[in-house]
Amino acid sequence: MAVQSLHKTFILYLSIAMVFLTLFSTPTTLAANTAEIEQRFLLLENAELIGGIDEYLRSLQELQGWLEPEDNKQQNRYNALDCWMLQADTSELLQSAIKKANTYLSKAIAEVDKRAQSDLTLCRGSFYQEASDDVSAKRDYNTALQIATEINDSKLIADALSTRASLAALKGDLAQALEDFQLAQIHYELAKAPYWVYDNLSQIGNTYRRMGDFKRALTLMTEVELFYEKRGYLAELENTRYVRALILDDLGNHEQAQEVYASLLVSAYKSGNKVSISSMLVSTADSLLQTDKIAEAKKRLNEAEPMLDPDFNPDSWSLWHLFKAKAEYADGNYISALTHIKIAEPTMSNQNNFRYLVWIQNVKAKTLAKLEDWQQAYEANVAYNETQKLLASKLREQNTTRMRIEFDAARKEVENKTLKAEQTVQQARLQSLEERKRWQAVVIGLSLILLILILIWAYRQFMRARLMHSMAMTDELTRLPNRRSIQAKALQAMNAARNAKTPMSLLVFDVDYFKRINDTWGHEIGDRVLQKISTAAQLAMRKNDCVGRTGGEEFMVVLPDSTLDSAAEIAQRLCDCIAAIDMKEIDDNLVVTISLGVAQLSDIDTTVSLLTQRADNALYRAKDSGRNCVEVER
Repeated sequence: MAVQSLHKTFILYLSIAMVFLTLFSTPTTLAANTAEIEQRFLLLENAELIGGIDEYLRSLQELQGWLEPEDNKQQNRYNALDCWMLQADTSELLQSAIKKANTYLSKAIAEVDKRAQSDLTLCRGSFYQEASDDVSAKRDYNTALQIATEINDSKLIADALSTRASLAALKGDLAQALEDFQLAQIHYELAKAPYWVYDNLSQIGNTYRRMGDFKRALTLMTEVELFYEKRGYLAELENTRYVRALILDDLGNHEQAQEVYASLLVSAYKSGNKVSISSMLVSTADSLLQTDKIAEAKKRLNEAEPMLDPDFNPDSWSLWHLFKAKAEYADGNYISALTHIKIAEPTMSNQNNFRYLVWIQNVKAKTLAKLEDWQQAYEANVAYNETQKLLASKLREQNTTRMRIEFDAARKEVENKTLKAEQTVQQARLQSLEERKRWQAVVIGLSLILLILILIWAYRQFMRARLMHSMAMTDELTRLPNRRSIQAKALQAMNAARNAKTPMSLLVFDVDYFKRINDTWGHEIGDRVLQKISTAAQLAMRKNDCVGRTGGEEFMVVLPDSTLDSAAEIAQRLCDCIAAIDMKEIDDNLVVTISLGVAQLSDIDTTVSLLTQRADNALYRAKDSGRNCVEVER
């Protein structure tokens, strides 16, 4: 689903309460106070009011009548809501929406309204993504996230992370997408926005689907469906069922998937939304192709073709040509299949969309082989293998240990299939060449196999060295710097502070009653608590601060350019943030707090150990003072 549609679906049906408010109020009688205005803003932003677009826009217009023209912050906040409602269904409307978003954003920047800057930058980024300008979209998402983090707005932080994750997922960077989605989930829960909690949860489920963890994906999507059914969110329910249909296809339950697609297609035709209609038709065609129903698949593709706009949505256009190529290949129309491949491949290649590019190159290699163009078939197969490696590299660098192991198994399977394909190509070439060329081909084949073995060996050596370095400097459980690493960073910060004659502080903290948590809930729950605390601590810190785990439930934070007072403020913020973590998903009775000690670098601190000792002294006082507090060592 496009990012812009994710922000529009929540306004499909406005609540009866809002309709009554509109009917029984007039511009002359409305005298909304600040609390009422804030409540209306929150209802609209958090999707607590679900209704038709017309009712929503009337409610938004009514809100505008409540606002003071001189109140720039209210006006900018209204502009952000209006930005998300701008129509962008055609190329002309999309360009107009980008222009309007730029106008709104310029006003917010001129008035130094950070909250509006973050929201409007995010809105503009979603339009860039609709226009397939992924570079500009990612730039805006990162900028919005940075601003939201500066002002510590959990809802905007979550929005930025979730939209950035959606872009990463579409481009095949699933590990980065999952990481951002999970962080967004934490912030949506902190913001107490249930609609967006489940909207984001559906994105996590879809990401697991793309990773191949179909059972987990199906579990999450079922949970989301139940929430939408309970709330009566019909449009969101259809989006969730669409993802469930994709999962069913992935699991090989194609007939069930096609039944869901058929139901969704009926709804799409009723809405008249060409984007939704074409999306369902193309997905149905893909499912039919997987069950060898070629004629039906081509019928669906032909039905979708007039509704696609290559200028407005080149990604969908390229995907259509990919499935068209598959259908033509299955029918034996190899020349036609190759024509469609040539149309689809440039867009995916230019955008580095490795997930779809792999599909295209696979069909291309098989088509060229059928046309007996062995050299190009071989080259296409090599390109397919290389793209597979690029896609896998993203997962290996950022994924969890479990996912890296799963990927290694999948990668070996892909390599085996690649080797078999190369042997098939070589065998076909041997049959068409003279005896001398046959022996030359054998020599070349053996050389290639040897080269592959050498590359595999070199790669494994590189990964082994990289893993050893990572293990030496990173805590395996929390992925934070370990004791040796954080102490080294502390020493660097101390030396830098002395050279620049700037302040530097050190913060140490540990989890209160952590042994009791392990004894009561078990060490697995204790590990999960440490992971949640580590994530929250990183999010609570400034850009140049560094959090590390020194052992057990003990942590250290290096605070460059920080006086004792500012370090104490950071420590108190961290203390409050940890206490606010919702542990109900683990146990309703579980509450976690930390105690913190802070010390500023002084002339007597000649080593990291001495500075740490003073911070530890403050930590002990915090423990003695009842825990869940901050003490400083002066």
